[in-house]
Amino acid sequence: MKNKNEQLKVTIFTPQHKITGQIHLYENSRLSDILNTESLAKDFLPITLAEITDLKSGNIVTANFISVNKHHIELVLEDI
Repeated sequence: MKNKNEQLKVTIFTPQHKITGQIHLYENSRLSDILNTESLAKDFLPITLAEITDLKSGNIVTANFISVNKHHIELVLEDI
């Protein structure tokens, strides 16, 4: 049986980038559950419909899918 997933729009800051996009949550899960999972298999956070802004140059790149190493994340904001 498949779990229903919810899309959550977020803005993520790393030392060099601002990333906006969608994180997919499983039913009854929270953003903090995904961020606090300690496992080598879950070191990367999948983001869809991503817009990546280089904080130094201001250049913007878009991608349908990216995977962000959670160890590089400094701040995550839930967009409303």
